[in-house]
Amino acid sequence: MLRSRDEGEGGEAAPVLRLTRADWLLENARVLTLDPRRPVARAIAIGGGRVLKLSSSARFDGETAAERIDCRGATIVPGLIDPHLHLFALAARRVNLDCGDAAIADVEGLLAAVRARAVGLPRDAWVRGEGLDETRLGRLPTAEELDAAADGRPVRLRHRSRHASLLSTEALRRLRGARADSSGVIAGREDLLGRVVGPLPPDAFAGALAAAATDLAAFGVTTVADATPHARRELAPLDDVMGAGRFALRVVAMRRVGVRTWPAPDRLLPGPIKILVEEDGAGLRPRPAILARRIARAAAAGQVAVHCVGASTLIAALAGFAALPRAARVGRRHRLEHVAECPPPLVRRIAALGLGVVTNPAFVHWRGDVYREETPGPAQSWLYRAATLARAGIPLAAGSDAPVVSENPWIAIAAARSRRTATGAVLGRAERLGAAAALRLVTTGAAFLLHADDLGRLVPGGPADLAVVEPDPLRAPPDEVAATHVRLTLAAGARVWGA
Repeated sequence: MLRSRDEGEGGEAAPVLRLTRADWLLENARVLTLDPRRPVARAIAIGGGRVLKLSSSARFDGETAAERIDCRGATIVPGLIDPHLHLFALAARRVNLDCGDAAIADVEGLLAAVRARAVGLPRDAWVRGEGLDETRLGRLPTAEELDAAADGRPVRLRHRSRHASLLSTEALRRLRGARADSSGVIAGREDLLGRVVGPLPPDAFAGALAAAATDLAAFGVTTVADATPHARRELAPLDDVMGAGRFALRVVAMRRVGVRTWPAPDRLLPGPIKILVEEDGAGLRPRPAILARRIARAAAAGQVAVHCVGASTLIAALAGFAALPRAARVGRRHRLEHVAECPPPLVRRIAALGLGVVTNPAFVHWRGDVYREETPGPAQSWLYRAATLARAGIPLAAGSDAPVVSENPWIAIAAARSRRTATGAVLGRAERLGAAAALRLVTTGAAFLLHADDLGRLVPGGPADLAVVEPDPLRAPPDEVAATHVRLTLAAGARVWGA
């Protein structure tokens, strides 16, 4: 048992603190706690998975620990939180054909990749692909081209949005009557397709889940929310990987309407009830009246997260929340996912209903140049708003939506500040956030909208989730933040990445 005395920010002596089980002493750092009572420290002591102490001095003199690290002036931030990604899809991307691979530049390249993947597969085996992007390829391959490339095997190439798939003729035949559009695309039937195609081999999927956790930890991420709603039994592959010690991050798993919460182990927690709303030529699915009933049913059981991209879906979602009794809204931290398009009058309605928004500033970087071509000039300022929502008092967080785009949170933080697209154009200059507000999107803001207030900050007694990074995200310009180097990541005091 170690004892030490520290001085507070004003030079006042703090009470003697007993450091029991000091596992880590991280010293000579700039610790960004995101705790307004003590925003900055210079060293942090960790034991038993918790923060034991913060120090205004660079070193804990006279104390020892199993790991003592001189951070050499690097910055320590709370473990980052991705409040909206698709974990199983991230794993599937590692196993399946990656249609977004930089080496696949056009349709001919994609067909060659399908052909190479099909070689050696059994005649009835599916060729599975992820990340299909017609904008990058110039066009989509036809079902007949896929038939030829796969030598008659069924092919499913999932769109980058994960809400549609391109199918070969043989794949369509196996769906027994499901209709595709003229290009062979089926939208809104991903659950059906998943059942027909079947699961990935368990060993390959487990390895891919473990690798996805490592990739996230390498970015300083310690908690994720899986935004694909599941029943508890469907999370068995993740249970197995966690139980084997191969997935050390916390996961908040969103649920379907009607799926009850479950007793939560330490790192696999029940999350919001997710409701998907889509729009096509036939209108909204589900219809607004049905959506309102689903929101009411979900709100009776807990927090609700509604997927809404366009203005029409947002209007329908807001009407559903407005129909709830006030007691079913206030303090519940209900969420709107994406809010890609938010006309000015809807900002006030979101605020008045007490809803939070999980936006996607990384899309400004990765897809912003496409938006600039497709969106009329005035409406460009409504895309993935941030500063306007924050000024209205709307709780705000940022999710990656990976694998739709990269899971790298530092690109999202930088884009929230600069609003720059991949080519350097600015999209929605008025929606820029300051450096501190951008960092809160993936720390305290994300924690709030996950009902996980003990995460996203570093306070004595709180979870020891942190990352040692360079440069300082509050001092460096956005371009440097986008290229942040993570030296060490701890989740609940355990090393999950780095030296």
